[in-house]
Formats: sequence, structure tokens, C-alpha cells
Amino acid sequence: MRRVIALAVLAACCAGASPVFSADKQAVRVGVTDRPDNAALMIAYRRGYFEKQGIDLQLVGGGNAAQDFVAALSLGQIDVTNGSPSAGLFNALNRGIDIRIVGDWARVAGTDDATFAIVARKDLMDTGAVKSAADLKGRPVGIGPVHGGFNDILIGEALRKVGLTVNDIDQEIIGFGDGVAALADKKVAATELIEPLVTLAAQKQVGRVLVAAGAVAPGAELAVVYFSAGFAQKTELATRYLAAFLEGERDYADAFFGGKNRDAVIQLLVENTSMKDAALWAAIHPQHADLNGEVDVANLRMQAEFYRKAGMLTGPVPDIDKYVDTRFAAGAVKIIGRR
Repeated sequence: MRRVIALAVLAACCAGASPVFSADKQAVRVGVTDRPDNAALMIAYRRGYFEKQGIDLQLVGGGNAAQDFVAALSLGQIDVTNGSPSAGLFNALNRGIDIRIVGDWARVAGTDDATFAIVARKDLMDTGAVKSAADLKGRPVGIGPVHGGFNDILIGEALRKVGLTVNDIDQEIIGFGDGVAALADKKVAATELIEPLVTLAAQKQVGRVLVAAGAVAPGAELAVVYFSAGFAQKTELATRYLAAFLEGERDYADAFFGGKNRDAVIQLLVENTSMKDAALWAAIHPQHADLNGEVDVANLRMQAEFYRKAGMLTGPVPDIDKYVDTRFAAGAVKIIGRR
């Protein structure tokens, strides 16, 4: 059972800030998982950006945002969450699930973006036994925790570029959390990992990046912000929510890409997320997002088409435009300015 954790923003978070709304704050229920990719949300929360917008943020803990929380959104049990644009999402849209895709949460950036990557065993790369994805042919490869996610796109595209398919490797379903151990125990030649595990594999000297997501799928949407249909009807409140969240996204980008108040932001994240290692926060590949909240709809269609061709959709590519609502990001930018 999910539990709602009503968290009062500390007064210190808003020191020197004048609230935009003086009336009683309005509650917004947000489905969250305890993962480092919630960094921007925690920054926005702890720095008082939601309170500044007259919002009482209520964090709803759960399991997998992409699965558990989409259902909760459709039932109106929560107002906001984030999740990956997976085959499960597109199947849900085909069934008429009533949610709105309103903003960017995380995306693949340029060719060197290794926040999501195929990581090969260090010993195989050091000896030259594995130099590229072509050398994975016939070898055991961890392809992620489940089918129907970006992990399928990453391995599929990496192999396609070298003239192979997933049928040319020995596919192993391995959760991201088990991937580093699988490399260390030499159970696989390579496996798909996300940050901070990509960096941990390198630090433990058991794996090196073989194929970065940016090398095969630059610009791909990794996660988006969802609103429930009911929350989307509260246009002003929903817009203020996204404005506050985007301020957190911008602070994260300023810290990790620009170095602005980096140590302070890392300390905030150490104190407010499950990742308690400040040195690891400093070492990982930072997460990219559009700082104006804009969603790449064309890329969502491309991902849906990939899943359709792979036989993972129960119907056609859904009418994604029907579910993407750009009003909130546009309105948020009017409040906080464009970046």
C-alpha cells in the first residue's frame, strides 16, 4: 500500500524568498521512487520552490513509477509522477488511459552521454577481446530488468549498427542493481546499466562503457512528467507545479554542468536521497533534461514504433499528440522565464 508522506518545507529553504501566493497552500500528490533520478524534484522541494508557488507537496512513495504510478494517475489517486515512455505506457494509451504527458524529466543528450550505457567487462576490453558491440556476438549480455523499456532500444540499436540483432547474443534478463555484480563475477560479457551504476562499475574496475546511449540514440526521451486528467484541469495550479519543478531542473543543471553551487547541491542530495556518497554524486554522468520542459513528441513516436515492430504493442502506435499537453510547460516558462 502506498503511503502519503506530507512533508513541510523547512523555513530555511525559503529564507529571503517572498511567497508568490499568501493564501493557504494547495496540496499536490506526487508519486516518487527513492532513486537518484529524483534529484531535480528534491532540489525544488528543499529549496522551497513549491512553497513559493503556493503548493503543499505531498510525496507518495511506491515501487516503479512507470508501472505502479501510471495506474494510480489514471484512477486519480495521485496528481503527478514521472515515468519512462515504455511499451507498457503506449499500450495503456491504446486502452484509453486518461493521463497527460506535460514535461521532460530526463533525456539522452549528445554522443558521449553515458547516463544509460552498455558496460562491458573491463578484462575483456583491456585484452581487446571486446572492442565494439560486434564482439558481443555469441556472448551472454545483460539486457536490463524487463522487456519493453529503453533498454531494448539501446541494445537493439547498438547491435543494428554493427550488423547484428538481439538474436546474435545470449540475452540475460538482469536488473540494473545486479549488473555490477554480474560483471565482477564474469557471468556476462556486458550488461546494460544506468547511473550511478555505470560509474560504480568503473570505480570497482569491473566494467567500462562499451556503448553510451548517446552514441546510438541521441535525444531520446528517457522519462517524462505525467499529470492526471483531473489535475490537468486545474490549469493554474498545474502550471505553477511545473514552474517549481523546472526551477529544480535548472538548479541541477547549473550545478552539475555549470559548477554553480555544486557542493551545496550535492550536500542537499546526500541529505535528501538514498545516495549518500558525495564523491559518487560528483563523479557520475549528470542527467540531462530540457530546461523549458519541452517534450520531444517525434522521439516518443519513434520509440512507440520500435516497440510496435518488436511486437510489444497490442495495437498500433497510439495517437501520442492526444496525450501530450504543452500548455503547462509554456505557462511555466512565462512564470520563470525561458532558458
